[in-house]
Amino acid sequence: MRLYIDSALITDWEPWAKRGLLFGATTNPLIFEKQGVALTASTLDRLIDQARDLALRSLQFQVDGLQAPEQAAQAFNRHFDRWPEGLVAKVPLTASGLAVLPHLADDVPVTLTAAYDPRQAVLAAGLKGGAGARYIAPYYGRLLEAGAEADTIVDDMLRICAGKTRVLVASLRSAEQVASLAARGHDTFTLSPPVFDALLDVPQSRAATVDFEAAAKRLRDPS
Repeated sequence: MRLYIDSALITDWEPWAKRGLLFGATTNPLIFEKQGVALTASTLDRLIDQARDLALRSLQFQVDGLQAPEQAAQAFNRHFDRWPEGLVAKVPLTASGLAVLPHLADDVPVTLTAAYDPRQAVLAAGLKGGAGARYIAPYYGRLLEAGAEADTIVDDMLRICAGKTRVLVASLRSAEQVASLAARGHDTFTLSPPVFDALLDVPQSRAATVDFEAAAKRLRDPS
């Protein structure tokens, strides 16, 4: 199971990283804007360094400036050189997004993002001469909200990409959605901080923990 957190804030990363539950973090320009984080080269370098300090396995930045694909790729490549073991390039699954790929360094792993249709999984699995993209990221919640058959779509992607590309399910709205997808074989998710918190929010577990602690106190301090 790979769990990413969908955030550009270190304060969101830290609790889950310290619990040993976080594989990595995903970001995009909308997240930076929503969270009030500056989208600058120095900010990205700082996030890379902090991801390594927290022992994350992966950090995903989106390639932007697609109107000039060569320059956009060169800007990402400079950050990649700072952490080639962990940095992943997110590229929108459009013609303008794919135009960036020939200009990325050969060893840059790629997430093809903003996926909405199983046919896009064919492209993801066929990338790099059939070796496949590292990830494809379907937007599950947005699919549901648009009235699409979200479960069928992401399950089809999982079958198409089997052995080639991991399906990184994004845009999840609840812990229940995550559990349902995991029960059907999905094993890679990026979650907003509230959904992460909801995975841990089980009242019965909290109540049992209170009982355990109370019993331990009674045994150690009978008076």
